[in-house]
Amino acid sequence: MKKGLGKGLAALIGDLDDKSNGQDIKVNTEVVTDQTNVPIEFLVPNRNQPRKNFSETSLDELSQSIKQKGILLPILVRPLDEKEFQIIAGERRWRAAQKAGLNEVPVIIKNFNESEVLEIGLIENMQRENLSAIEEALGFERLQKEYNYTQENLSKILSKSRAYVANALRLLSLPHKVQQLVQSGDLSSGHARALIVLADPLPVAKFAIKKGMSVRQLESYVSYLKKDKKSKQTLVNQKSPDTLMLEKKLSDSLGLSVEIAEGKGEKGEIKIKYLSYDQLNFICNKLN
Repeated sequence: MKKGLGKGLAALIGDLDDKSNGQDIKVNTEVVTDQTNVPIEFLVPNRNQPRKNFSETSLDELSQSIKQKGILLPILVRPLDEKEFQIIAGERRWRAAQKAGLNEVPVIIKNFNESEVLEIGLIENMQRENLSAIEEALGFERLQKEYNYTQENLSKILSKSRAYVANALRLLSLPHKVQQLVQSGDLSSGHARALIVLADPLPVAKFAIKKGMSVRQLESYVSYLKKDKKSKQTLVNQKSPDTLMLEKKLSDSLGLSVEIAEGKGEKGEIKIKYLSYDQLNFICNKLN
């Protein structure tokens, strides 16, 4: 597949030469008109564009800027008919222009096919206001499934490493509810990547949000859980049913992880694991 939208959106609207790293840009950029103004109601959003969520605060700030200085960069569109144009790049500007009360907006009208529309949408959003990690991954996945892109194609088009693309796509293996937490901004892409290795990441994701864990803290916690699971299984295979019953009773009573290590004869030790000073104080109060 010969693709190459190059390293920037500017190349698509004539701000750069039609070269990228010494190679021709293989994209249909037949110009219907140069920059012109059209009534704002003639523009329609692209329902398949990668970005699904728009920050109202960000739109309000952009709207105030547009009121003072106008739209500095024209909106890139493609014609649907004589009085309807689909937004390819610039939906935030279009939304903010409506808030600012503009009747007309500057546009550049070009013809693009469907895969090029998705490419440009990804590039534009990644360069301006970052997509959520899930929105980005869904865009990558759609280019793969519908237009037969490889990870190598994507890495070249988006000027990202192949590992970056692969790691982004791995996020789609997370349960939908965890993906929603990334979409809403409650979890970062770093948090999400740390959760991928878990069989049931949702409870851990909620716990990480509640505790305000950093990515590094969550990585350590996930590593602890994985290691602890293995050691617990080994111990469970060696323990008597009575000991396992007592472990469960104590764990349920405290709401914390409790282990009973059996020694020789009637000796042994109890391990109570805590994750915060609050939990440690709770244990001390229980013992007192």
